[in-house]
Amino acid sequence: MHERSPLKSSIVSNFIKGIRKTNYRRILKVQLEVRPYLQGIPYWTAAVLVGLFAVMYSGLFGLCIETARNILAANPYLLYVTSPLCFVIAAWMVSKFAPAAGGPGVTQVIYALSLDPTSQKVEIERYLNLRVLIVVMISSLFCMLGAGALGREGPMVHMAACIFYFVGRQFHRFWPQEEHRSWIIAGGAAGIAAAFNAPLAGVVFVLEELAQQHFHRFKSVVITAAIIGGVVSQWLSDRYLYFGYPKIGEVPLSSIPWAIFVGILCGILAYPFHRMLLVKWETQVPSFFKPRLRFALLVGVLIATLAIFVNPGTIGGGVSVIQDLLFKEGERASWSLIIGRFFATLLSHLSGCAGGFLAPSLGLGAAIGSKAAVLSGYANHNLLVIVGMAAFLSAIIRAPFTAWVIVMEMTDRHSAIFPLMVASLISCSTAKFLVERPHRTSGKGTL
Repeated sequence: MHERSPLKSSIVSNFIKGIRKTNYRRILKVQLEVRPYLQGIPYWTAAVLVGLFAVMYSGLFGLCIETARNILAANPYLLYVTSPLCFVIAAWMVSKFAPAAGGPGVTQVIYALSLDPTSQKVEIERYLNLRVLIVVMISSLFCMLGAGALGREGPMVHMAACIFYFVGRQFHRFWPQEEHRSWIIAGGAAGIAAAFNAPLAGVVFVLEELAQQHFHRFKSVVITAAIIGGVVSQWLSDRYLYFGYPKIGEVPLSSIPWAIFVGILCGILAYPFHRMLLVKWETQVPSFFKPRLRFALLVGVLIATLAIFVNPGTIGGGVSVIQDLLFKEGERASWSLIIGRFFATLLSHLSGCAGGFLAPSLGLGAAIGSKAAVLSGYANHNLLVIVGMAAFLSAIIRAPFTAWVIVMEMTDRHSAIFPLMVASLISCSTAKFLVERPHRTSGKGTL
């Protein structure tokens, strides 16, 4: 064995010392100042992760919905066992491990954005961490397995924000500090884009819902995060359009009055939905059901009853309802479908599990549009279906531009852009008027 020469040892030693003395953070900072486009690398990394996660989550979500439908088809009364059990598990997961995981998801992200990163860092991390991500996913899946009627899009926004915030914290060790809002906002855009395969909708959603006053500071990373999240999801799912290419034929200007009619109708029906969400139903039931898990048990029984005796279309987020109405020849919405989905979505949310309103709002709006076409005798059924989708979603989330962009981007029906825009604006204005009217008449001002 040959011993290392003193000269070689000295060279190696000096090389190692040079590496240790090098200030890599300073070098990186200089490189980022010279090449500012490199600052997007952490966001692009997180966006890829969100796209991958969205495809996996979508597959599991669909599998749970399909399992619930198979149970209903094989033995409907078995739902009286599986639904209460699944809702109890979903609510228990939230209350036991991550209370911030319950609810629609978007509201939690908006709240985290409002917090100060210096004085309220612990509170931000309570809403955006990996434990919350896992609980949101598991709770929402059990909700679907129990025949619930909530969507995966809101939870996807929440989980995407968790992923972005986590990645941001890891990069913070050797990357110049970025404000926490940039991570959360970019995560919300990527989440919507990946959930709907709609990058443009992700950007508009951020503009209208998350950060009107902050967008100009983060516009580059928001746009690229939305594009990457949407493209990765599209690539892996091999599906460009969320709802395919529905046939709507020509869209003349004479369709505008019908869009106004559907917009007003959706705004009116969205009002009781808003009001019922504000009621503390846990306090209205017998004392036996007041503990949270017992209330979830009651919700499971009611959800099973709706699926068995009212309409099996209450199961799931509403995507299958839309697909049937748009692509099944002669398929039309019934009153039982509208009523069933209305109360199934409401009850699923009140159970305390994780789940959002985006897809359920689209499904309920599609059913309302279909019923409007039947009642009025309007020939272009599919047009009123997609108009109803945009209108009801707009009334629920109070974001008309997000609503019509999501529907347009998921169906590629650009010829319907004017009816979609009109219906979205009218429904949002109608719902807002009805919500604020009691305050004006009582002299308390608007909300």
